Amino acid sequence: MAKTFETPKGTRDFLPDEMRVRSAVFDRLRRSFQLFGFEELDTPAFEYLEVLTLKAGPAAEREIYSFEDKGGRRLGLRFDLTSSTGRVMAAHPELKRPVYRYQIGKVWRYDRPAAGRYREFYQADADIVGSHSMDCEVDLLLLATTVLREFGLYDYSFVLNNRKLLEAQVRQAGIPAEKKADALRALDKRDKIGLDGIRQEAVAYGIDASQFGAFLGQLGLLEGQADLAGQGYLDHAAQGLKDDAEGLSGVEELRYIMARAHGLGFADRVTVDPTLARGLDYYTGPIFEAKAYVERFGGKLSFAGGGRYDDLIGLYGGMPQGAVGFSFGVERLIELLKEQAGGAMGSARPVLIAPLVFGTKRSEGTGSVGESAERIAQSLRSQGIPARISLAATAPGKHLQYAEAAGLDWIVFVGEDEVQKGLYPLRQLSTRSEEKLSCAQLIERLRPQAC
Repeated sequence: MAKTFETPKGTRDFLPDEMRVRSAVFDRLRRSFQLFGFEELDTPAFEYLEVLTLKAGPAAEREIYSFEDKGGRRLGLRFDLTSSTGRVMAAHPELKRPVYRYQIGKVWRYDRPAAGRYREFYQADADIVGSHSMDCEVDLLLLATTVLREFGLYDYSFVLNNRKLLEAQVRQAGIPAEKKADALRALDKRDKIGLDGIRQEAVAYGIDASQFGAFLGQLGLLEGQADLAGQGYLDHAAQGLKDDAEGLSGVEELRYIMARAHGLGFADRVTVDPTLARGLDYYTGPIFEAKAYVERFGGKLSFAGGGRYDDLIGLYGGMPQGAVGFSFGVERLIELLKEQAGGAMGSARPVLIAPLVFGTKRSEGTGSVGESAERIAQSLRSQGIPARISLAATAPGKHLQYAEAAGLDWIVFVGEDEVQKGLYPLRQLSTRSEEKLSCAQLIERLRPQAC
């Protein structure tokens, strides 16, 4: 028996049923992005390694699939879509700012595979480049709420923080600047390993325990501190940073976003989370994630996120300019759809056109059953109704067996009598019903299947 091969660890094949759902998700994301005025961009799967590591941070660098090509150039598979966007924006100053860009594409990370986590996966990004206005963040959060509403998802929340605020709190705690990234990396694991776990993590990174404790106090996380949320936390943060102008500006940016969310009617979806840090070092201002409870993963799943990265384009040689983005993890979004919406979406399955012909009759000239079947298929396709010719069968029973095995619900039978009368039996497998219709009636009957 011949050996069968599996996909590399952390990757997977997607069969037609799964691809129908994925394609429908891509289509709906595109429609929502375009509705908000974003235009599509595409970039290569691999970049020069320097592009990917320039401001990604040590954690991301360890996860990059890197290699040397035959010309001795050091390349890497993109681990997100933002680094490539920064390179493109730096190389094309002629694009009128602000640029509203979206991109849907594969990314790769050498991460430990787990439930909902793969080494190869799709992201769907929307970015606004060329503006420092906090209205960009508001617009992206509003876009995200619109996308999720279109998917029929309502049980989720956005959590916000600000890297300016976090970095000021690191300074206030006395943690050395060279340990800032380590402190934030430890903090970002709080949901996974708890408060004691991140204390141990910080010490393992070489951070003084008392300094990290002071940092946790800035965040309102020490034992005995009152539970702080929303405006209460921002007031606490502002009081602790009253002499740090940069930190106070981070507080005010969050207050502005929260106020605009209230005015636009989605404030109930948004909370400030002092522990949100996100792992990429290129963030410079507000950061955010979308989270929802997924039962089969036994907890909250982060399925989207992003933030402001004002310095990134300047690092690639472009003019310094504001930039902010929001990214959906498509695989995790689909898991959420399965949980909350029952996975009941997908592009239309094709109608099976079943010619009742034998031997060489399928290829005879004008007026043959085979040609009539093709004409009916083309008529349906011209109206946006997917249609497939049944090629491997001739008798009705064989056509039905094929349709059932292939997961197709609708069959149109085309035989000599049907062609002469201009009426074609339309069979629906799920209801076991059949009706005879003209070609025009077939279109009207099947048109909803294309929606």
